[in-house]
Amino acid sequence: MDSVTAGLRPVSRPVHGWLRSVRQALGLSRAAVAGRLKLTPQAIQGYEKAEKDDVITLATLRRAAAALDCDLVVVLVPKGGRTFTALAATHDPAQAHLRATEHSMALEDQASGDLAPPQRPVS
Repeated sequence: MDSVTAGLRPVSRPVHGWLRSVRQALGLSRAAVAGRLKLTPQAIQGYEKAEKDDVITLATLRRAAAALDCDLVVVLVPKGGRTFTALAATHDPAQAHLRATEHSMALEDQASGDLAPPQRPVS
């Protein structure tokens, strides 16, 4: 998982939201987007406001993105540039749950290989 998120960094949402910004960048009117979704321009305005206000549903955002010929990608990334391994270590220093999952995934040849080997105590 760490390798998947390694190149990701937070991006600030445009002041008017992504839907409006992308629609305007593509040179589309609300009426044009509304036509693609078989809605009214007022409904598209409502979508844009709902997204700006953080109350839009993922299903609605996904439909609107598709009408803009975009994919909706939602991802959780640990704060501060940390890896998931480091984040997990904060909550479970022994990382027991991750090691158990990694072991099961290795048996199925699907391990991520992101976990460092367990540290052995020095005698």
